[in-house]
Amino acid sequence: MSEPNSDTEGETITLHELLERSARAALDLQREDGSFPPGRNGVYDEPETPVRTTSHWLTTLSKVYKITGDEVFAEAANDAADYLLSDEARPYGYTFHSRNADGKDKCDGLVGQAFPIRALGHAGVTLDRPQLVEVAIEVFKIHPYDSNLGIWKSVEIDGEISIDRTLNHQLLLAAAGATLIRMSEEVHQSIESFLDKANEIIQNHSDGLVMHYARPPIRNVFYSLFDCTSNWTMIWNEIAAQIRSYSSEFRKKEVGYHFTVLTAFSWLHRHYPEHHIWNQPKISTAQSFTNNESYNQQLYNTYSPYGNLTPGLAHIIYLSEFDDPSNDKIRDLVEHELCKKNFDEAGLNNEIYNKNYIVKFLYLLSDVRDVSISHSKYDESIINHILNDV
Repeated sequence: MSEPNSDTEGETITLHELLERSARAALDLQREDGSFPPGRNGVYDEPETPVRTTSHWLTTLSKVYKITGDEVFAEAANDAADYLLSDEARPYGYTFHSRNADGKDKCDGLVGQAFPIRALGHAGVTLDRPQLVEVAIEVFKIHPYDSNLGIWKSVEIDGEISIDRTLNHQLLLAAAGATLIRMSEEVHQSIESFLDKANEIIQNHSDGLVMHYARPPIRNVFYSLFDCTSNWTMIWNEIAAQIRSYSSEFRKKEVGYHFTVLTAFSWLHRHYPEHHIWNQPKISTAQSFTNNESYNQQLYNTYSPYGNLTPGLAHIIYLSEFDDPSNDKIRDLVEHELCKKNFDEAGLNNEIYNKNYIVKFLYLLSDVRDVSISHSKYDESIINHILNDV
């Protein structure tokens, strides 16, 4: 493992070393069927199945195997992938069973599918298992793309089709599919069409904050009713969006998810850097919101249950794609995330939530450039205290 350039004095640990240590400790968490213990949705405290946590660990384990070449990580990653290919994960052969919440779908909309699709796409290449890529393509293509509305439809685990109105879910599915475009022309064409339409479905507040719902032009929504009567929910989508645009509480939700939106932008830009969407005012104004006080409050100081649990890493991923952050900038943001003390303040200092945080932290850290950080920061972090006590 090569040592990245560092100006840090004293004892340090590289991010790749941190990933390796954490992944090695987490091997004891993996169950006999290859899955990892399920978490809970941080916003609504809903029980998840092992699909999301296993997908995140599959991405992390694949990355660590790529870094180290240690077969123990390849074995664990293959076992995690096998779980995602199992009948338990896809009981009806349609989409992944991602959550168990009364009165809600079990696929968890589009977002519940984006993470396993992305994980299988990356792992299939790293582990040299084409079958994983084939399954990822299959599940992605199960979702009907409405070219008139510019959105994908959600597919329940038994094949029932509905609409997922949440913009960041649409973006995350597209970003997951972008890992597959070299292996599937059909996937590429649907994502390119989505990007062509994205300027219509993305709406911003006056300060650049991205609105929560995908909002196709209302004329397109009315036209779509002739093709599919279930699209009537998009009428309610527009009414709800208008009402909630005046809600200060809903704005907090949108600020939280702005980090997720920017992460999805970054992953899409990585695969479609020349697409004209990146030159559109809606994207530049969304990027300018990173200078807003409420964005930076959440980045450094304020806990929010909405959006990304690790806004610092989301911000690094965004900066790394659209800017050129220094090693010092990356180091500062990572160290800040490692030493967060706001779980007690938010009443969330519990084992399940902290492990959810760690899984998401390592998942996003696997996408961050390798730099050195203070070893003491790692020693103080909840990652060290929880994972290494397994």
